[in-house]
Amino acid sequence: MRDRYKILLVIASVLLFLRGLFSFVNTTNEGWLTPTIYRHGDPVEIIVNKIESDATQLPYGYYDLPFTCPPTVDKKPLHLSLNEVIRGDRKWQSNYELEFGKDTECTVLCARKTNPDGMRSLDKFIKQEYVVQWFIDKELPAATTFISTVDQKKYYGSGFPLGFVDEETGKVYVNNHVMMVIRYHAIDDYNFTIVGFEIYPKSVSDYHCPGASKDYDQYEVVVPEIANEDTFIPFTYSVYWREEFDVEWKDRYNLFFDSGELSGSVSRKFHWISLANSASIAFLMTFIVSLIFIKITGIPNRLETKKESPKASIFVIARNWFYDDRPVMPHLFICIVSMGVHFLFTVIGSLTISCSLNSLHTIRNSVLTMALLFFVLGAFMASFVGGTLLIENNKLIMRRGSLKNVFSNILLFSVVCGSLLPGMVILTAIILNCIIWLHTSTNVLPFATIMKLLFIYFIVCIPLSVLGGSIAANKDSEEYSRLRSDSIKRISRTRANKIMDEDQGTDVRTTRKLKYKVRWQLKKMMLDTVTVVSLLASGIFPFIMIYVELQFVYKSVWYEKTTFYYYYGFLLANIILLCLVICDIAIICSYLMMTVSSKDNSDSWKWKTFQLSSSCAWYMEAYSIYYVFKVLNMRDFSSILISVCYSLLFNALCGLAMGSIGYLASLWFVKRVYRSHFQK
Repeated sequence: MRDRYKILLVIASVLLFLRGLFSFVNTTNEGWLTPTIYRHGDPVEIIVNKIESDATQLPYGYYDLPFTCPPTVDKKPLHLSLNEVIRGDRKWQSNYELEFGKDTECTVLCARKTNPDGMRSLDKFIKQEYVVQWFIDKELPAATTFISTVDQKKYYGSGFPLGFVDEETGKVYVNNHVMMVIRYHAIDDYNFTIVGFEIYPKSVSDYHCPGASKDYDQYEVVVPEIANEDTFIPFTYSVYWREEFDVEWKDRYNLFFDSGELSGSVSRKFHWISLANSASIAFLMTFIVSLIFIKITGIPNRLETKKESPKASIFVIARNWFYDDRPVMPHLFICIVSMGVHFLFTVIGSLTISCSLNSLHTIRNSVLTMALLFFVLGAFMASFVGGTLLIENNKLIMRRGSLKNVFSNILLFSVVCGSLLPGMVILTAIILNCIIWLHTSTNVLPFATIMKLLFIYFIVCIPLSVLGGSIAANKDSEEYSRLRSDSIKRISRTRANKIMDEDQGTDVRTTRKLKYKVRWQLKKMMLDTVTVVSLLASGIFPFIMIYVELQFVYKSVWYEKTTFYYYYGFLLANIILLCLVICDIAIICSYLMMTVSSKDNSDSWKWKTFQLSSSCAWYMEAYSIYYVFKVLNMRDFSSILISVCYSLLFNALCGLAMGSIGYLASLWFVKRVYRSHFQK
């Protein structure tokens, strides 16, 4: 027990140390990053990336398109990090020539020769409202400028539209001219930083640049009827440099954070109200749990009164639950709990670090990077929890003098617990990757990336699982060995001469009974009307708590990919309160089951507490399906399949995490009730 607290203390100390370290780093003006300093006449590089749409989940590389100006031989693709590859980025150097501080009124980029299939693709992408993603100054996105309807202030949306459709005529036009307005901030008379990259796209029928004029013909996208007829699309651009006095380099992302619907201060107030609502729910649930503990501790202790507890009291039931060695599929249950702990460790750890990196300018990269890091490190935590629960389960069995259902190889089982979730996620990603590969989307993972993931799995996750399992196996090793030896001796004395005959005569019948019992228990747990109602009731409050932040995250990830989600502090606070409420709900449900419990349902109390604690995931999945079909209004089968599969995977992992923490809280409650009455 002391070793367990020491490990938790070390983990908490490491997290607090990292939090303090990042907080110290963020007290500087620029954090970890330093701005690129430009002088008049310095070359400035434009990086082209991809096109993406809110209506589909299939981005495409900009230079992979058959209707864009291809790069010259001296332009090369940029090296991508793992998180950029996962996001579907395809960054390339471009042929746009810019000199700092030098305006260019009109430059012809190319006349793109396009076949009918290319024109047909262009027409489809414009109708699907694809936007183009570029960068300047390494990682500052190109932006479309909007004016907020709330406070009439300017805000940015990442990217610019590929084209547009005339609502009156239904004709499709391509934006083949871009006017770049690059805003810079002066550090002194000679040194400058780039703080804004505004794109004003236009559709022009020829090679002249319209500037501020509105008197020009637009370029209509027409698919040729003749199969071999090619079309030449003119591409031009103009560049204007404007000094920005109020925006410094460290504040250049602020205009991206304003969604336009709510001002920054109003949005923060909205999140504070949501957080206060979550805190009130958590306070109510914690108050109910406190009353339960007061009621339990008010009952006289059996050791003091010298009276046996009533047969149906919660203390006797707690003792039966605590010493229960006959749950349905115990090893599978332990694996599921360890997977939930693994994912919960990933979410809490990555969000904790992301909150510290909140003022850095690569915040989107940092979130995914930290998530991958803690997902790998979570193998240690999962294997440790899985090994510890297996040891506790084996101890309960051996205290009865039996070795039936004892999994002796603790290290092997711990490795399975630690590597099971990464293996399932990688397998699911490979299957979905095959579907995306058929559409030649940039979301497809390259073969090298898949090899990297497998390398991380075998070289990092499995050794971490071995380490966690070894620490779990060495805990209380003397007591475990003693219990095992006593069980073997007891079995040898009483049943040594009968075990072989009984096993030979009843092996088939025992197996059939066990299978029937497992099926009956699972069917009872899943189809019980009371269980269904309890699932709906226990999941509504957690879903109310997380709904607001879930809506903002979905909007940023699915509905408006050009917006940034940056309220990681509110998200982390809501998740912590959510975990507290789930623990409270698990304890309340355990207490209610104890008060109405009978001998028949003692076998399934672990599964029931897990189901009740994870019920919020059903609401999340229902909301995800509603979001895909009603809000996103998806109609493409591949996009629907990818979105539903990703949401199902994410919500299933959330359900495992919530169910695991609920079960662990319920287990702690059962031990507390038992020991408060039967032990001093």
